[in-house]
Amino acid sequence: MPRIDLCIVATRRPELLAQTLASFREKVLNQLDMGSAYLNLDPVFGSPEDHAACIQIVRDHFPDAVIFEPEQPGFCAAVARVWSASTSEYVFHLEDDWISLREMGQELLEPFANPSIMQVSFHTADQNWDIARKGHFHQRNEYARLLGIKIPLFRTFPKFTTSPSILRGNFARHCAGLMDLTRDPEKQFYSGVNPAMEAYVAGYRNYIFSPEAKPVIRDMGREWREQRNIRKVITNSTSTWENGS
Repeated sequence: MPRIDLCIVATRRPELLAQTLASFREKVLNQLDMGSAYLNLDPVFGSPEDHAACIQIVRDHFPDAVIFEPEQPGFCAAVARVWSASTSEYVFHLEDDWISLREMGQELLEPFANPSIMQVSFHTADQNWDIARKGHFHQRNEYARLLGIKIPLFRTFPKFTTSPSILRGNFARHCAGLMDLTRDPEKQFYSGVNPAMEAYVAGYRNYIFSPEAKPVIRDMGREWREQRNIRKVITNSTSTWENGS
């Protein structure tokens, strides 16, 4: 079984981080050959006490984890930092506000038998992906505009994600090196703001893991933010957190 490094991107939310790690370790990680663990803990949302609690939670699960504690928060920098630090054949990308809805193991790696697949992402309810109709590849249709009218080009472009997923290690590390740290990392794969990134990923594919054509993970972060009236705002492919009025 190939080795997989765990890359965790987190903020100061120990209650969510504890649930995430307990859920994924019990249902997924324990069934894989896990290598090194990396945590980027951004100083966002919580207190210094919450910060210390997050570190302890990760240490309880992964005593030898490499932990990055940047002075300034930045989601893209966080993703690039942990992906770049990885060394194994595969990278398991995880954020601190998800739970697994089912057990998953070696079958997660089976799609990688196709050399064009660089990422196996988990089907989420928020993804709103109709597997039965659209299939398992996460992609978008391409269009041109003529006199303000969208004209289909009858070709697709792959969409990669920074939601929980498994990536080929070399692919993740190369993408990390191409990222513009001032912009949302996911948008750089397909939104026209990072031509070098789009050129690199164009020939590859992202497989959505959904064996029963239904979600296998759930996002806890949306509910957490709604309870606190916090919203994510993306302007010019740059994401920021704002407190609502």
